[in-house]
Amino acid sequence: MTFRKLTLLASAATLSLATAAHADTVNMQSAGALAFDDGNVLFVGDGRAGVVRAFDFGDAGFDDQSGYQLGRAQTFEGRTIFNGLDHELAALLGVPADQVTINDMAVHKPTGQIVMSVHRGLGPDAEPVLFKVNNGELELLDLSAAEHSEMSVGPVPTEETLEFGQPLNTLAITDIDYHNGELFVAGVSNEEFSSKLRRMAYPFTDEISVSSIEIWHAVHAQYETRAPIITQTITELNGEPTLVAVYACTPIVRIPLAELQDGAEVRGTMIGEMGFGNTPIDIVPYVNGWDQTSNFIVTNTNRSAVTLPVDAVASAEAMPHGEGVQPVFAVAGVTQYPMPLSGTLHLDTIDDQWAVVVRRSPEDPRNIQLHTLPLPFFFDRADHIVEMNWADGPDPFGYKSAPPLSYN
Repeated sequence: MTFRKLTLLASAATLSLATAAHADTVNMQSAGALAFDDGNVLFVGDGRAGVVRAFDFGDAGFDDQSGYQLGRAQTFEGRTIFNGLDHELAALLGVPADQVTINDMAVHKPTGQIVMSVHRGLGPDAEPVLFKVNNGELELLDLSAAEHSEMSVGPVPTEETLEFGQPLNTLAITDIDYHNGELFVAGVSNEEFSSKLRRMAYPFTDEISVSSIEIWHAVHAQYETRAPIITQTITELNGEPTLVAVYACTPIVRIPLAELQDGAEVRGTMIGEMGFGNTPIDIVPYVNGWDQTSNFIVTNTNRSAVTLPVDAVASAEAMPHGEGVQPVFAVAGVTQYPMPLSGTLHLDTIDDQWAVVVRRSPEDPRNIQLHTLPLPFFFDRADHIVEMNWADGPDPFGYKSAPPLSYN
């Protein structure tokens, strides 16, 4: 047996013991949406259990990654941290790669450490595991080192499925955002008015505010109350703290936080449509270092990623809605600039110069990569063939004056 196999078997054995201990301690049933507060608390959406879990790691919980070279932003060259990320995880978990699901990814901004929520196995018996990336190495995130607390989001679906068999409880918690001492948790309930936005203080108390959210869906030309927010972020628009969200099938919506009161039935303002046959993945705020404008980037399953200028989101008028309005099957409404991101599965920013993506390799979609991309264009020159790639080709930006990248 090779040394590598012995190492992986030892890692899998250690992981198995650790996972069992964590399950006994916190009884985590699933691991989905991730978010951090402004410090060292990691929030994990456990949709199967219908709770948000908080793990407070304190000052020593995460490892500084500033010594790890992410690429060279000046020449628009990112770094592939892992090829075959699913295979790397599978080897540590002791299962085939097709038994691994990467559910979400978030970056701990103070240290630049990447954290992923993963399921070992498929279906209702899948085991939740959290990993961190430490200077280019995958490590189990030791939950026993953190103080744990939890908060129920209220009744969630249990056995129900959607039309094509998707378990509805996978949508119980679709996204989590932390803002000024509160969590905003999107997802569905087991009620007829299914789309919910839960608001809760952290540290947790015994109080939770639950709003039912109704949205005009331009593709269907009707108000809808079931399909949930898929991804969301919170920012100040025109001096007012506002939730900016993208829904399934696929309106872009503004909702002032002041409207999100317990028991309220809220009708969000639809300001844009991302196009049918698509599902949003992530909405992430960033600042364009070239012109200092504030923006959101939205990644999608079946369409290009887009940038939404924050000023445009703030000033956009509501799209036509109500009786007599015809369906809109095209991208419409608020300004959307296409971005060159393909095969993106998860995205977050590391700092003001770098983002990280879990993606399908542009050269081989079977290869799941963890890869860095320089801001503000989320673009790696190595992913594309252009005239400048030839040795005797033009070099209008002076890229060839830089030496080839090498990593320690």
